[in-house]
Amino acid sequence: MPTLWAILNGGLSTRFGSPKYLAQRNGETFLEIAQKRILEVSNSADLLVVSGGVTHDTGWSHVVDSAEFSGPLAGLHSLFQLGLAQNSEVLVIQPIDMPLIRSGDLRSLRDGALRSQGLIVAQSEASGDQHWVLAAVHRSLFREAIAHVETGTCRSLRNLWSNADCEFLNFPDELLVNVNHPQDLPTSDF
Repeated sequence: MPTLWAILNGGLSTRFGSPKYLAQRNGETFLEIAQKRILEVSNSADLLVVSGGVTHDTGWSHVVDSAEFSGPLAGLHSLFQLGLAQNSEVLVIQPIDMPLIRSGDLRSLRDGALRSQGLIVAQSEASGDQHWVLAAVHRSLFREAIAHVETGTCRSLRNLWSNADCEFLNFPDELLVNVNHPQDLPTSDF
């Protein structure tokens, strides 16, 4: 079964001041960086999508966030539904605002979800911070996740997975920089 590779793109960011997918690092937009990383690890049977607030042609399928929810949960709700409809074995989520993630990191998340048939979440190895938005989810959890979001009691990604068996995959802290403000943009490669 194919993998569903998704760039979670929230659109206009009030903290960042513009859509994050248009932010640039080393002459490439965050969207171009994320697409390149996914293309390096995907195969022709996989489905590649951008969710959320994209306002121009990306060359990839666009998934509209579920209107009845907000934030990342709205995007994930739509992505889980798409994963079920397309019979995807794993959903790998690449947030638009983490431009230092490498293609091998995405592959490790996917492979972990395939092996465990569960949820694999990125974790900063030094700080121990858990990055619930950078994850790979096995299809066995899609229906449960959809139902949990639809209850209306799920207010965060961490809460979404409160009952799921989860494994954490450690990455160097500097790769998991979440760019929320222009001054957060990394100036060097790691």
